[in-house]
Order: sequence, then structure tokens, then C-alpha cells
Amino acid sequence: MKKLALILLTAISAWGEELLPKFGFADQLIAPVRIHLLDTPGELNLSTTLTEKDIHRIFGKVNKIWAQAGIHFALESIIREPAAEPAVYRQNIRNRNLKWMLALRPEKTLSKDCFHIYFIKRFLANGVYLSADGMFVKDLARLRPVKGGLDEPIPRVTAHELGHALNLRHRQHVINLLQSGTSGWRLNAYETAVAREAAEKHDWIQSADALLKAADALFDKGEKKQAAKLYTRLATLPLDTPETRRARQRRSRP
Repeated sequence: MKKLALILLTAISAWGEELLPKFGFADQLIAPVRIHLLDTPGELNLSTTLTEKDIHRIFGKVNKIWAQAGIHFALESIIREPAAEPAVYRQNIRNRNLKWMLALRPEKTLSKDCFHIYFIKRFLANGVYLSADGMFVKDLARLRPVKGGLDEPIPRVTAHELGHALNLRHRQHVINLLQSGTSGWRLNAYETAVAREAAEKHDWIQSADALLKAADALFDKGEKKQAAKLYTRLATLPLDTPETRRARQRRSRP
């Protein structure tokens, strides 16, 4: 890890921005994310307007951003469910201490083996990271556009909060992913090293190689349904390699 950080920190371009290394298949870290589409009867502001199709589009852009660090956020599941405590939302909607939002999480869909992101229509911030199992993003997110910035707010806000989940702090640079409130999406070499080190500390974040070996073992034993779940996490990698082609082929094989 120290060697990787040193390589990253010494790769500087002529424009003063780090030239990050290209991460191949073996370098990829696969982080599962469970998506919660909060949809609460009688509570329009507490009900997301996003669909599963939207989530797949959003994470396509999230993963293009995080490809800079060789980290891929795989959709573990997408769950549409009502908020746990709608009254807490109504009572705290103007409270800027957003820790109250943790009460909105339905307990039955929480787990400790993935990140959790909750989408709702409206709250005071664009997004907030409270814990690995408590990130929130709103449908109505708005950002200040910057030159070369991302073309859509929600993927950028989602990628930003995932940065906090990987120990990154705000850095106020015009094109940076961790700048507050802008469409910037870049990471620097230090941030890449920090994020990868943080990811490697979670035992449920696996290398692409390890995940492929596990999927292949299940497939060879005839447990193709279970194997398909793992292959699906690899199939969405923004890479075209023999490994990703095998994953894409086998995830849909009966």
C-alpha cells in the first residue's frame, strides 16, 4: 500500500494535476452497495421519484468517476420501501443536524456487508454521509457547474458521499469531487491512495480477482444462481477484458 501511495503521489502532469495510473482488472476493488428508494405513502417529499432504470444510469456515471481509483461500486440490490419513521421527517425537515435521518432507515433491510444509500425527494442538503449504512441523496440536488464538470447532479452527489465513506474529506478545488456543491469530479493521487486503503479495510470489499475466483468456483459446482450474483458485480466494470467478458456471459447463463 505504501508503495502504491508513493507511485500515485509522484505522478504529476504538466498542468499540476496528478496523472493517475490505469487500473487493470486485477487492481479493481469491488464494493457492494444496497440502494433504498424510499417511497412513503402520503409523504411526497419523503418519496423518491427515481426508478431502478435511473439508478443503473446514475451508477454508470458514479463508476466512471471512481474508475480513477480502481474502485467499482456494484449494485447489491435495489429496494423500494417506505421510510421507517415518517413523523421524524416532518418534525426535523428544517433541522440542519441531519443525524435524525438515520431514523428513516427500515431496520429489516439493513446489513453490515455493504454500503447503504437512501434516495428521497427533498431535504436540506444535496446529500449527506452519516455512516457506511446511512448515506442519503435527494432527487432535487443542485450543483454549481464548473468547466468540465459532470453533466448531472445526482451521480456526482452520490459519488461525493461515497468518497466520505472511504475516508475522504472536503477539498475545495474547482474540479475536485470532494469540493462542496459543484459538478467537479476529479480525484488526486493522495485521495486515490486514501480511498483504496479505506476500501481494503472492509472485508466485504473484494478484489476483482478474488470475486471472480469465488464466482467461478460456484459456477463449476453447478450453483449458477449464486454465481450469477457475483458475476453481475464484475459485469458492470467499465473494462473490456477476458475476465469481464466471461462474467457478462456467465451471469445470464441458465
